[in-house]
Amino acid sequence: MHSPAECGDRARKRTLTIASRQLPLATGGLAAYQRQLAVELIRRENMAVEFLAVEPPGGASPEQTTLPAKGMVLKGCGNRALGMRLASRPIFHPLLQAWISLRFRQVASGDRARGGIHFVGTGWDFAGFGFLDLARRRNARFTIWPAVHSGQWGDDKIDLRLYRQADAVICQSRHEAGHLVRLGLDAEKIVRCQLPPMCLPGREGGRLREQLGIGKRPAVLFLGRRDSSKGYPVLLKAWEAVLCSHPEAVLLVSGTGGEEYGTLADGLPGDSLRDLGIADEETKAQALAACDIFCLPTAHESFGIVFGEAWSYGKPVICGPAPASREWIEDGKTGLHVDQSPHAIAEALCRLLEHPELAVQMGAEGKKYQESQLTWEKTLASHLTAFGM
Repeated sequence: MHSPAECGDRARKRTLTIASRQLPLATGGLAAYQRQLAVELIRRENMAVEFLAVEPPGGASPEQTTLPAKGMVLKGCGNRALGMRLASRPIFHPLLQAWISLRFRQVASGDRARGGIHFVGTGWDFAGFGFLDLARRRNARFTIWPAVHSGQWGDDKIDLRLYRQADAVICQSRHEAGHLVRLGLDAEKIVRCQLPPMCLPGREGGRLREQLGIGKRPAVLFLGRRDSSKGYPVLLKAWEAVLCSHPEAVLLVSGTGGEEYGTLADGLPGDSLRDLGIADEETKAQALAACDIFCLPTAHESFGIVFGEAWSYGKPVICGPAPASREWIEDGKTGLHVDQSPHAIAEALCRLLEHPELAVQMGAEGKKYQESQLTWEKTLASHLTAFGM
């Protein structure tokens, strides 16, 4: 029989708070990760899960208005503008952390929940320091999923200050882990973890093809933010060259932003591009099923879950120079690596369009990798290690 203390410890280990700056109701990979992590922990591990945030959800999509567990916003946690000023000067970082911790103690003084806190964010989100303090007051573990884009975000001095105080930092690639170690993070704190697909499974692409009026034309899909980091403008430029040899091909695009590249898109033949807007989960899955090639020539990724989602539908992928994605996409076997240039992207696309049997073979190899390596069983095992369970 367990003692009361042992029973309390066991109960505490089965409880988790998933924390972030905003409640994860928006579209996008990090929000989807938080929601699905909660679903899997509840279903597979019988854990009690709650969501905590300091701001209302931003950019919530109409079809995603609920969370799989209780969510709460801790209002009044501090002035973000003041935080930005303090964060810009490392000498003020101790003061910033103390101020945020104090604000959290005022708004979460009645918190009686037990168990660890898993923070999805970076030091620049500021709230992480408050959640760290809350975890310490609970006598519980504090873990972080930072999703670092090296040289872009998540690797500033204020970020490393937070990571160093965590009990574990979950990294999605060797590149991300090595980068943080070089910046001074203790390698013993790092737990590596890849992500499984989070798209809806088993969809068919025929209906979407019919709605778009593209029939059996070869289709290439881009899913992601429409900015230069993701390679959107260079893909549009590459598409002009692709059409010279494959005028029947059609480019499907979906994601936020891109207004500044409207001239590039408008300059393409009208029948060669279909804009899916900001696709909901059903449309996204149908688009993955409908396309022949998935192309995201991104330069910065912490992982690139959408490549695994394309593989789950048996599609070949084309990735850009992002080291974290190139780490697990095998060039010439499960996909193709390209530089972020119109010529390189067009050459890779034409290669697969001219050799559809090669595209099918790469898609099949990618699906094998996804089914064996990118699974929730492996993902949860890594998380439970980080959570100390």
